[in-house]
Amino acid sequence: MAENGKGEFWAFVAGALAGGIVALLYAPAKGEEMRDKVRATTEDLYGKGEEFYVHFRAEAEKLIAEGKKMMDEVSTSGKEKYEETIQKLEETREKLEHVKDKGKKKAGEIKEKVAKKPAKKSADK
Repeated sequence: MAENGKGEFWAFVAGALAGGIVALLYAPAKGEEMRDKVRATTEDLYGKGEEFYVHFRAEAEKLIAEGKKMMDEVSTSGKEKYEETIQKLEETREKLEHVKDKGKKKAGEIKEKVAKKPAKKSADK
C-alpha cells in the first residue's frame, strides 16, 4: 500500500514537471530565457517533491512509532493480566489444599468417634 502511494506521488511530480516544461516550450521566449525558466521550474518542482517526501516520511515514521508503542502497551498489559491470573490460581490452589486437609482431619475425627462408641444393643434381644 505504501508503495502505491509513493508511485502515485512521483507520477504526479513527473506529470507536473512535464506539463511545466511543455508550457514553457510553447511560450514565446528566447532560448536562453527558456532554458532559465525550465531550470527554475525543474528546481522548484524538485524542491517541492523533496519537501513532500520528507514530510510524508516523517508522518509515516511517527505512525509506526505510535503503533509500536501501542503494541508494547498491549503486550505489557497482557503479561500483567497473565501474572495476576497465575497468582490467583495459586492462591485458590492453596485454599483448596487447606480445605482438603481440614476435610481429611474432620473425617479422621469422625472415624475415631465412630470406632470408640460401643455398638448399641437392639431392644429385640
